Amino acid sequence: MAGDRRTFMPEQQFKPNRIKAITVGCILTTTIALTGCSGGTAPSSDVHKVVVETVGDQGLNKARVVAGRVMGDTESAIMSKLNARIVKVACDVGQEVQAGQPLIYLDDRDFRASLAQAEANLKGAQARLADTEKGARPQDRQQLQERIEAATAALDNAKKTLERTQSLFDAGATPKTQLDSAQLAYTQAQSTYDQLIQQQSLMNEGATAETLENLRATVQQMSALVDMARLNLEATVIPAPVSGRIASKPVHEGEMASTAPAPNVLLTIVSSDPVVEASVPEEYIKQIQVGQTMKVRIEQVSSETVEANVVAISPIANSASKEYPVKLSLPQSGLWKSGMYAEVTLPEAGTSQRIVVPKDALVKRGSDRVILVTDGSTVSSRSVTLGRSDGSNIEILGGLNAGDKIITVGQNELKDGDKIQVIAERGAAK
Repeated sequence: MAGDRRTFMPEQQFKPNRIKAITVGCILTTTIALTGCSGGTAPSSDVHKVVVETVGDQGLNKARVVAGRVMGDTESAIMSKLNARIVKVACDVGQEVQAGQPLIYLDDRDFRASLAQAEANLKGAQARLADTEKGARPQDRQQLQERIEAATAALDNAKKTLERTQSLFDAGATPKTQLDSAQLAYTQAQSTYDQLIQQQSLMNEGATAETLENLRATVQQMSALVDMARLNLEATVIPAPVSGRIASKPVHEGEMASTAPAPNVLLTIVSSDPVVEASVPEEYIKQIQVGQTMKVRIEQVSSETVEANVVAISPIANSASKEYPVKLSLPQSGLWKSGMYAEVTLPEAGTSQRIVVPKDALVKRGSDRVILVTDGSTVSSRSVTLGRSDGSNIEILGGLNAGDKIITVGQNELKDGDKIQVIAERGAAK
């Protein structure tokens, strides 16, 4: 149109600028949108008051619970661990006796002799080991040196005799038998000298490590035999396992107490004290001794455990279950009734030395359980691997180290990065 002064940009110049404008707009829009949607859970600016504990290696006792029954009037059989003649029965039927009171004495002469022999063998083994460790004595070295000097002189004489006899034989002045005798004498003198020199070398070098190890093993073996002999001697005096009344005395002085094919009953004691009778598996029986204290819980009376003393352990296991009957004396109380169900805790040898924390220290994060740790001012969470629990404490198999400080009070409302104020700090968690 004439007179129209509007100017149009070529299409190829317009498009790039339009694309740039659109691109910048999209970027700005996206940035604004992302800025508006960002955030997440930020640490609180508040300072939270907490209680912390220092983690330590404590370990939980390994234990097993077996079932038992409360018994009223119970009868305990007294048997011998040894085959020996009975020399004295220090009680009568109907007599009241106390736990630990000696009741039967066995002939101990053979057992005393065995102990004396075992102790002598141990002393001999210890002396041999000590002499070998110290090496040869000065007088032994002197005697060996004197023998070497004598052997040297004998070897020189034998050599001179052989040389002289050889010359005579070469000249035809002596028979062959004379030369053979001189040769044999020289060979023997040389052998004696060589053996003494070798003995001196061994004496100077001392005993080998293998020799010393064998001697130490012998000492240990002799020591074990002494312990066994001492236990056998102690077993010749048989005490009352429980307090009570002698119910029967089927043996008399002069008769034999035997252990095979089965131990014979020497006495029976009836006790009116309440006891728990439980069956202990074979693998646990070695951990239990008469007089040992164990925990017993009788749920019909209380959920708490009580201390009970082991008063009798049967030397014979049930042939089917391989379990040993064990009796535990309960503290005097009118609450125990015959026939009540009991739970007896059997301790195992040793503990598992792992990190243990209060079970309440665990914090739930989704489907996970974490522990909150602190450097004294801020909080961070640790994923942990859990082990066994005794109800109030729990083992941590991984995720914590001894010396870490964990939050045990006030942890449930905390987030990573929160600031804290420690108002109380305890020692190693138990």
